[in-house]
Amino acid sequence: MAAVSNIVLTDAQATPVNHTFIPLGKDAKGVWWFEDQSGDSAIGYNRLSISITRPSQAAVGQVDKGDRVNRVRIGISTPKPETLGTGGNGFVPAPTLAYVERFSAEFILPDRGNLQGRKDLRKYASTLLANTHVVNAVELLQNIY
Repeated sequence: MAAVSNIVLTDAQATPVNHTFIPLGKDAKGVWWFEDQSGDSAIGYNRLSISITRPSQAAVGQVDKGDRVNRVRIGISTPKPETLGTGGNGFVPAPTLAYVERFSAEFILPDRGNLQGRKDLRKYASTLLANTHVVNAVELLQNIY
């Protein structure tokens, strides 16, 4: 088990900037949360989540039919706050949440799998995110034709 530490991700700006996601801890469901606190307001902090779910105990004695799987879930959310003008008294109100862009991925890893298979799957996934079709679909909302 790896000790919890900061996670640094680079953005896609013309001059890339590293964003440090500091660990906040586990929630009641066992999800680890990390936060990039470089924004102006907590409502706009980028967040990252990581969780691992092991097979249920009910599945331990069962014949493997693909139901004994570990699930690794990863999520990133980048909230976008907005300020809705000034109040009647001239003070700027607190920002509100305009929208949130999100990414989520889930690795489904059978107990029978091996280390090399998990390494290959992770590498395929990271390479896939750099593929032209995926880049155009995500960034430009262009379908494949």
